[in-house]
Amino acid sequence: MIEITTFRPELKNDFIALNKQWIEKYFRIEESDLKTFANVEKIITEGGQIFFAIDKESNLTAGCCALVNHGGDGFELAKMAVAPEFQGRGIGSRLVGELLRHARRIGAGRVFLIGNTKLEESIKLYKKHGFREIPIVGNTYERCDIMLEKTFCVRKIEPQDQIAVAQIVRNAFLEFSAPLKNTVYDDPRTFTICDTIINSLSDYYVYIEDNVLLGGCGFYPTEGLPKGYAEVIKFYLRQEARGKGIGGILLNKVINNSKSMGYSHLYIESFPEFSSAVAMYQKYGFHAIPHRLGNSGHTATSIFMVKDLAQV
Repeated sequence: MIEITTFRPELKNDFIALNKQWIEKYFRIEESDLKTFANVEKIITEGGQIFFAIDKESNLTAGCCALVNHGGDGFELAKMAVAPEFQGRGIGSRLVGELLRHARRIGAGRVFLIGNTKLEESIKLYKKHGFREIPIVGNTYERCDIMLEKTFCVRKIEPQDQIAVAQIVRNAFLEFSAPLKNTVYDDPRTFTICDTIINSLSDYYVYIEDNVLLGGCGFYPTEGLPKGYAEVIKFYLRQEARGKGIGGILLNKVINNSKSMGYSHLYIESFPEFSSAVAMYQKYGFHAIPHRLGNSGHTATSIFMVKDLAQV
């Protein structure tokens, strides 16, 4: 079994050895490599992270990669390596996936990498994770001839986002065979979120990656809710965006910003069909209550949950 973990001092030499191995196989060690190997801990102290794939049966380090902070919201994916005996098992993809989850979580706006087209499998891997080729800028390596990047953005909804959000919401109901009547699926306000939240103590945020809107989440003082309550509204993601930490980013933004607007509690309605989402709400401190609150108009919902923001 492979376990993904983060930097520990005893893994430093494995990080150096794995990277020296592939660099010397295809190229040569350069001055920039030597600087990195001489002060591996600097990656951590300057706001980056190193990820390791550990084979639990043998306790061997199967692979590694680093997220290097370049200041602001820019980070580099660097020093990606998988030991020859562990290649072909999807370890590189798992490392990149964990690195990107971490990058999203810490608010990175951009992750870039500089590679070589000679390493075709690695370029395919990066493109599989959504990296796109861009012009090379600031390259310090002789061996590198290609640059790729991913971009991340969380912002308030804009009018041009509304149709994309509505399609994500409706597709989720179809995907999970959730009720379509008396839900957000057939609610015309699903297509006019900007009109709903204007001039009220509410907000709605969208998550955009590589210029593609992947999901959204907001809060709104639904009519009939107890004083100090806001409802979490239209929290849905594209299928390909799930399991990457994006939902947690959006929900945390709603939790923190609703509290800053003076709300004391968040309320949410859902369905048994969305069991994974319900489990996520529980993880973030929502607890089930036996009855509906407020008048959302979505009378088909059957799960009701509340979070006390005093605990935030």
